[in-house]
Amino acid sequence: MSGVAEPVAHEGRALRGVRVLDERGGFTAPGRVSWASGAFALGGPERASDDAPATWGADELWLIPGLVDAHLHAAWHAFDAADRELLGEAQTIAATERALARTLAAGVTSIRDAGGLDPLMLRAMTRAARPRVQVSVSIIDRAFADACGGLDRAVESVLERGASWVKLYGTAGIGSPAGAGLDATFSAVELRDAVHRAERVGAGVMVHAWGGAAIDDAIEAGALSIEHGLFLTADQAARAAERDMTLVPTLRIYHLVQRMIDAGALPASLRARVDEAIGAHPGAVLRARDAGLRVALGTDYGTPEQHGSNGREVDALVEAGLSPGEALLAATRSGAELLARVAGCAGDVGAVADRGALAGRIVDGAVADGVLLRRDPRLPGALSDPQSIAAVLLEGRPIDPAELREI
Repeated sequence: MSGVAEPVAHEGRALRGVRVLDERGGFTAPGRVSWASGAFALGGPERASDDAPATWGADELWLIPGLVDAHLHAAWHAFDAADRELLGEAQTIAATERALARTLAAGVTSIRDAGGLDPLMLRAMTRAARPRVQVSVSIIDRAFADACGGLDRAVESVLERGASWVKLYGTAGIGSPAGAGLDATFSAVELRDAVHRAERVGAGVMVHAWGGAAIDDAIEAGALSIEHGLFLTADQAARAAERDMTLVPTLRIYHLVQRMIDAGALPASLRARVDEAIGAHPGAVLRARDAGLRVALGTDYGTPEQHGSNGREVDALVEAGLSPGEALLAATRSGAELLARVAGCAGDVGAVADRGALAGRIVDGAVADGVLLRRDPRLPGALSDPQSIAAVLLEGRPIDPAELREI
């Protein structure tokens, strides 16, 4: 099977004996799944021409929708911004192509880049094997806004450069002392204006906010997602759920930063802040779940070692308290629904019909994005084990993950 195999012309493909992720996070009995013209079709009589499960190296197969990483930095290849600047443009593009290929090999068929990747960079890439991409172009913090002459101009600048999302840095992050970082970066009025400007062109607003007034303001302004949300309260979760928002918690990255500190790769002064984040995060995820606030998978990955290990975030969601089924829905349907709320996908790998109502599902007519596994993805480590993933489907094109990992 080649890196990106074309589907059989006009006939599509079919598999039998496949267990499919259902609407509640469980799996169906083994059955037939087919796809044609980039869309799924379930059921129907089995035919002798259908591919047998043995074709994929397993007696049993499980199929889930394509994973969605709703918070990724695909064009970052070092933790520190100064180190990222040392890479030239050509090196950065090549490294980003490899990162996207490894991300697709991990079963991630759509990403929302949270800063660093832009449409010009995507157009400069020569490899077709990458996930569907939405970009925010640049992170807008107070310094960026001031340099642009105000938040209004900063928002317009990223939209003009092709952003599908406006990424606002609503509170400080791990670089602040323990107990700090909940002061809002922007005013409620500024946030409302940013959302209005984004909505005019069909874009969305995502707000990095650890907690406090920044989350309150994001809710009232009409932002579509809260990033991280470590100190999200039960009241905030309930109000965000009423506004049909999404929490993207990015759990595992803080553990990775903790390891980098322990290894001496990052200053020990960050340790208290990171420990604080790790301690608070699971509670925020459970408060969101209990309030009915949609939770989506995001990794916040931004180094070569991290890119391609996106499936580990599913285990992190389970460790935070979600059931395996809830974690799978967060990693698939919740992220897909979030991305379907904006107008466009910069650097999209193909023309996809508007199937937003079917986003992140394996149902008749849904985009044929999926991950075919040789073991039950609800088992610990299944989605982070390369041997588990038999194939990735991208609009019905079967992709060999082993070949992508060699790019």
